[in-house]
Amino acid sequence: MMNGRGKANGAVGDQTFSKFLFNKDKGTCLGRTAKSWVQILAFYLVFYSLLIAFWIGCLAIFLSTLDEKVPRYYGKGTIIGVNPGVGYQPWLLDDPDSTLIRFNIRDKSSYQKYVDTLDKYLSKYSNLTATRKCVGNQSNAQLFMDGSARPEILSGDDTVKSCRFELDKFSRAGCGKNISYGFSEGKPCVILTLNRLIGWMPIDYAPDSVPEIIKERYKPNFVTLKCDGTSDIDKEHVGNVKYIPEAGIDGKYYPYAVMPNYQQPFVSLFFLMVQ
Repeated sequence: MMNGRGKANGAVGDQTFSKFLFNKDKGTCLGRTAKSWVQILAFYLVFYSLLIAFWIGCLAIFLSTLDEKVPRYYGKGTIIGVNPGVGYQPWLLDDPDSTLIRFNIRDKSSYQKYVDTLDKYLSKYSNLTATRKCVGNQSNAQLFMDGSARPEILSGDDTVKSCRFELDKFSRAGCGKNISYGFSEGKPCVILTLNRLIGWMPIDYAPDSVPEIIKERYKPNFVTLKCDGTSDIDKEHVGNVKYIPEAGIDGKYYPYAVMPNYQQPFVSLFFLMVQ
């Protein structure tokens, strides 16, 4: 009896489900007629089309308010801030977390990776396209307006030309490629840069407030840097350091803005007696 009822109920259930899938008498599929299916598909097609169009419209309005060269918010009170960080070269991509430079003057292979890194970094300065030689009071500040760079008004040229950063002074001072940037002589040269920060300009010290540790080398409109060990042992091993240029990074290369060929200025540290 139980098995008989079970089979009968199963047969009825299968018949009911098959009718739900397709009911020939009512002309329905999954409980809907062909007309009902067309109506609901048309509704969702129109609904999602309007939803996508609305989303695209909002995105287009938002993107139209952005400048690809200038962030909407920069400077004081923003996440970008007003104080640029310091970067250095040679920075090895295969060991990005290490700031230790270790080599043996008698083993060229021990310092070749540093030389290659400096070669690659400095190669971009050989491209003089969209640059100009800034003399006297000329600077990038003359091109800066509302966070972006504009061509010189009197130049008659629509190309934005940043101040050219020349490397001759580094070679003359002993930090040139011809002597492997000092590594071959045990007097390595290290490059220090300031991170690019749109709109940032160096602020001069008042004459009576220049720190003693840089007072002898400081010049107005320069970013004067001081390198020293963090402990007495470090200071002993660092030895004498020569700065090229002596006053630091020239302020004429600031402020930074997106330009066709902005040449980032730097100061080179020449370690004369490193141990």
